[in-house]
Amino acid sequence: MIIPRYLAKQILQLTLALTGILLAVAVLIRLLNYLSDASEGSIDPSVLLILMSYRLPEFVQLILPLALLLAVLLAYGRMYADNEMTVLIASGLSKRRLLAYTWMSASGFVVLIAYLSLSLTPWGLMNSETLLEQQKDLNEFDVMVPGIFQDISSGARTTYAENIEGNRIENVFMHETEADRLIVADSASLVQVERAAGESQEESPEKLVVFVDGSLSEGIASGDFFSLTNFGELAIRIPQREISIDLDLEEQARSTSDLFAELNNSTIAELQWRFSLIIIIPILCLLAVTLSKVNPRQGRFARLAPAVLLYLIYFALLLASRDWVADGSLPAVIGLWWVHILFLVLGILMFQEKLPQLFGAHRSKSHA
Repeated sequence: MIIPRYLAKQILQLTLALTGILLAVAVLIRLLNYLSDASEGSIDPSVLLILMSYRLPEFVQLILPLALLLAVLLAYGRMYADNEMTVLIASGLSKRRLLAYTWMSASGFVVLIAYLSLSLTPWGLMNSETLLEQQKDLNEFDVMVPGIFQDISSGARTTYAENIEGNRIENVFMHETEADRLIVADSASLVQVERAAGESQEESPEKLVVFVDGSLSEGIASGDFFSLTNFGELAIRIPQREISIDLDLEEQARSTSDLFAELNNSTIAELQWRFSLIIIIPILCLLAVTLSKVNPRQGRFARLAPAVLLYLIYFALLLASRDWVADGSLPAVIGLWWVHILFLVLGILMFQEKLPQLFGAHRSKSHA
């Protein structure tokens, strides 16, 4: 059991390291997008960490297969380059046994991907989309950023505040295009209207913005009538809208049991996609074991480029097939399975050295 443990340790360490690196890059890119939205007032900055935590399972399930492929290539490539694999093969380690040990090392990742794709990722997507939809329900005063003119109501309102301390907004400006009115006040605060008796608890409560010590100008844009009113206190009702999940993401955010309960083109495509993320692991291991074989003079990185290219083609065909099944242009019976069968056959032919010319491999004898 020394050899299986040694191989598993090499694969595990590299997979975790590569997953961490790729995950950090993916999180950083997504976080920068969210920070851009937060700076514009579209998202409350206080929910960014919660939002990212909901998206982590999705990132991991997409990154882990690539990290595992690269880990096997790098681990075995180093062993071939340092002649360690040559010694193991001379000691009786066959290609089939090496593949079996690799599958054993990857079995934990298969279980993890299954849990993520079938359970945790849909839960995270549902919560993240709900949170984003709730952010859309916020008005400018909920996510106001001092010193910036904000417009997150499709041009309906433009707001500005010089300073914010707690719930108090100082030196505030608000222009409402449709109502053609301009409000300038020394301060303002956001007040939530209490629910009336019998009102549904699921509906978003309405909010009032209470302006203090300012002026109200109406009719400036029309030019027909203009009025200027000074006030000590003025309350403006901010309309709220109903929260609803985007239909384009509904299948991705639904639980696996719900998808099985309502079978149609879209749900079948999503189910096949979730199971594909599990099936892809052993097939990638087959490809990686074959491609990892290099001559010492080639170096451990000789096969990274063709391996990544194969992975990108594999993944692109899965995504395209999912869309084809969802819109009904590809029968569900064929679905995403033809992609797996194609790459499984390719992996078997490469493993048996029937396609050595594709990657510059040299036919050699190995122990069965």
